[in-house]
Amino acid sequence: MGIAIIFGANGGIGQEFVKQALERYAVVFACSRPKKATPDSSKLPDIKTLDNGLVKVELNPHDEEQLQRFAQHVREQYGHVDLIINAIGILHDSKELQPEKKIEDFNLDNFIEMMTVNASATALIAKHFIKLLKQSDAQPAILASLSARVGSISDNRLGGWYSYRASKAALNQIIKTLSIEVARRNKNTAVIALHPGTTDTKLSKPFQQNVKPGKLFSPEYSVRKLFEIIDNLFLEDNGKFFAWDGSTIEW
Repeated sequence: MGIAIIFGANGGIGQEFVKQALERYAVVFACSRPKKATPDSSKLPDIKTLDNGLVKVELNPHDEEQLQRFAQHVREQYGHVDLIINAIGILHDSKELQPEKKIEDFNLDNFIEMMTVNASATALIAKHFIKLLKQSDAQPAILASLSARVGSISDNRLGGWYSYRASKAALNQIIKTLSIEVARRNKNTAVIALHPGTTDTKLSKPFQQNVKPGKLFSPEYSVRKLFEIIDNLFLEDNGKFFAWDGSTIEW
């Protein structure tokens, strides 16, 4: 029985990952943050099983107790995970949180928020779910995180966007380091980064006017291309950074 977990399932790309994962996996956990905080929100994830293999989960991905309890639930119910997608990410959310055009725009609070949201979630997810990937019969079991080309240090030619670039570069380092560890501990697991291209979602909306014709993708197209990579992944691909078209990106 194929088991997939999608974190960031309430985002434009995350929602599409859930939809297309349901075509491939018997059970898909769609994880998103709670819409409203409740007194016990820091303790128990809200798990609701729906039809057609969909399980909706409300949790804070940066709350380790919630992640631990969720992992325990998956372990008790299924014993393994075959695919984990981390589609959590932030670029802007208000006039205060915007990508920097110049160094004078740098704000420490915004930087910390970007690093927390964009970089740390993958490490926390791996911490609590890596053993469940190891129990998978899939060759390989996969942990994939959405990164971005702007997180590549060697590909940085335009500058700007200090906090977002740094947070994605940090994510890439976490992915690369984790891939080295799983090669020793989880010999059935591949850890990869994925660049979806510029996708027509809320995240990219304020910046779409600068996108070249034909390079603004629908979520359906981006995720379909990313699943082509995932569906054809080999263990030898562990530790790679893939663009939506299947090409590799230098770290």
